[in-house]
Amino acid sequence: MEAASKNGRLKQAFTAFYLRFFRRRWHRRANQYLWEDALVHMDGLAGRRVLFIGCGTTSTAVADLASRGADVWCADISPDLLQQLMRYPFGELAGRVHAVTADAERMPFGEGVFDMVVGKAIVHHLNIPAFLAEVDRVTVPGATLVFSEPLGANPLINLFRWLTPALRDADEHPLRHRDIQMIRGRGASLEAEYHFLFSAASFPWYLVGLTKVGDVFFRAGCWLDRIVFRIFPPARWLAWAVTLVGRTKGETGKVAHG
Repeated sequence: MEAASKNGRLKQAFTAFYLRFFRRRWHRRANQYLWEDALVHMDGLAGRRVLFIGCGTTSTAVADLASRGADVWCADISPDLLQQLMRYPFGELAGRVHAVTADAERMPFGEGVFDMVVGKAIVHHLNIPAFLAEVDRVTVPGATLVFSEPLGANPLINLFRWLTPALRDADEHPLRHRDIQMIRGRGASLEAEYHFLFSAASFPWYLVGLTKVGDVFFRAGCWLDRIVFRIFPPARWLAWAVTLVGRTKGETGKVAHG
């Protein structure tokens, strides 16, 4: 009991530390980088019907899509989060933004509605086969898929997760190699870009408030990550996150490629 109590206090202290420093500084920068990387893969958004699944309150990301001409359906299982999202001042973009309470594994949409499905840290909460079946149903053939997800193989990152249980949901399962292979096995064309190994070492600069210095080390770390992942592919599974970019099957049942 005493050991459990000490573990509980340690986790509470570490979680408080994370919320005060890590989440507000480094994590915000990392999330911005992931979203900018995802946007690179979303060409020709004008006039496209985009499903943003598990959007939560990511208003700036929704505005990015709408400002590029997309009609964005923001789907989340929480109506409270959607209400917060829709309080964002979208202005002239408001007509392009629609909020729908939805379970990602049982979506309230018809067949072949969307040209693109986007998600930020949502797939690792879901039953992946059930979710992919729904994605196939609600998208047109050859629809674009773009997801940013955490990975679950790095022991140090998993230690961090163990130390912050209050920030985790019971259904979380950061993606492993088998999960990505499962997605590929469903017939989707899929490319994976891995992020945040050496770049995570920039965190101390953000911790002490030297944000500009941290940004320099962060960018240099991202550059080094890309080189290492290219030269030594097994190191990719030590990354913190992955951007998955793919397409659903085409009309003939063959994988559609852009």
